[in-house]
Amino acid sequence: SVPPLFGARIVAAILGDPALRKEWEAELAGAREQLNKAHGALAGAIKGAGLPDRLSSPKLGLFSQLFLTDAQVLALEKDHGIYVGPGGRLNVSSLTEGAAKQVADAVCAVLK
Repeated sequence: SVPPLFGARIVAAILGDPALRKEWEAELAGAREQLNKAHGALAGAIKGAGLPDRLSSPKLGLFSQLFLTDAQVLALEKDHGIYVGPGGRLNVSSLTEGAAKQVADAVCAVLK
């Protein structure tokens, strides 16, 4: 068994079957909608917290960039239990509206 071949066969089976393809497209649309909601919730929470507009502009994909310094990233972790990547790269894939407000409030605190 060759792993790349196995994966390719799975994809071919899904995309080659109209019912499976339709199911996959629906799941993909749901994931896209969830990401859009998460980005919107974060943008709204950031704007509501009075943070700079550059942080609340609409984003695409799994991440949102908060443009934080290393010290601010460390303060988010230490003081608020929020873990982000370098520069404030935040994974929004499972961010809820409540969590978005918590993140925005924490970012507001570390920017002061």
